[in-house]
Amino acid sequence: MESDLNLLTTQVTGEIVYGIDASSANKEKRTGVENYARELIQALKAQPLKEQERVILYSPTVLDVELSVLPAGWRSQILKWPLNRGWMAFRMSWEMLRRRPSVLFVPSQSLPPLTKGRSGGVLTTIHDVAFARRPDLYDPAVRRRLKRVTKRAIKKASRILVPSEATKQDLVDLYRVAADRIVVTPEAVNTKVFHVYPPEDARATLQQHRLGTNFFLTVGRLEKKKNLTTLIRAFELFKTRRGVGDPFELILVGEPGYGYNEIKKYIELSIHKEFIRTLGYLPDTEVAPLMSAATAYLFPTWYEGFGIPNLEAMAEGTTLVTSDIPAHLEVVGDAGLLIPPGEPEAWAHAMERVVKEGSLRAELVQKGKQRVSGFSWSKTAAMTLDSLRSLV
Repeated sequence: MESDLNLLTTQVTGEIVYGIDASSANKEKRTGVENYARELIQALKAQPLKEQERVILYSPTVLDVELSVLPAGWRSQILKWPLNRGWMAFRMSWEMLRRRPSVLFVPSQSLPPLTKGRSGGVLTTIHDVAFARRPDLYDPAVRRRLKRVTKRAIKKASRILVPSEATKQDLVDLYRVAADRIVVTPEAVNTKVFHVYPPEDARATLQQHRLGTNFFLTVGRLEKKKNLTTLIRAFELFKTRRGVGDPFELILVGEPGYGYNEIKKYIELSIHKEFIRTLGYLPDTEVAPLMSAATAYLFPTWYEGFGIPNLEAMAEGTTLVTSDIPAHLEVVGDAGLLIPPGEPEAWAHAMERVVKEGSLRAELVQKGKQRVSGFSWSKTAAMTLDSLRSLV
């Protein structure tokens, strides 16, 4: 009854309220989905609202300094919750029953269970369905959770945002989602952080991590999905062919994930293990200068819904070697070397080419700069706001 009264009040005043889940964006340690949520919310703030439009950012804790800067028409609503888990399932569900906004937007695919169905104005983003395409790459418990929340998102969302045509096709093929319910809103890169760093600007970060300038870099959770065992085998082939005295290192940045024990074992048993280093999780402010200084960025992942690291490497002016999966073919085009993810010999050969062929590096870097310029969070935010408005 209270929810109906709130809707009636909104209709009488003519006010349109977009409620946005900011819980992911407000996390201190952020990876793919969290960074997407944060960059999108920040870009949405720059989009002009119509006179009757308002935005509420929901979060379980006070927004951090950057997120808390809100333009006219925006406000923050703290939905306190005493536990580490269950905020979305219980506290957000209760809020949606009590004071449902005109449209709810959840930038991940985990919707509150008690959110009303597709007639209720619900927008969400499904970033990928890797767990369905490649179930072998996931912890069984995680796979079951992702399967559950994805089915709920498909059932309840009025419209679904996806980052690529590849992910849209996955939803159509695997879940029989009507194509007109899906809107492709490509992701982008934070150009304030990811840009070309002159050598002198990157030097402090390199010294901090005891790095020279002869290294290959990969960033992301150290997990089975990222295909790091293939990368390690390829690096061994590369090093063996280069011979004694070769200075190149393989640098892995990210926290351990599913399958890390196998990755760790590969490193420990490698004949070149002293040249393979893991740096753990690093903030983007350290990742960016490392990426800029790397000989190449390597991204051999088995599956992605988009692959923001591709854009980050291009923005850094770094040579990109990435897997030839559908999303990467769509995003990268001819601005990188696209290699089959299961062929270590091909990856080793690509590394050799990058080191030896200066003209190839220059060509790919130039193409990368042109390619990445076509993506922006401003464009993505405008498309997202259009989707929100279409649900009123």
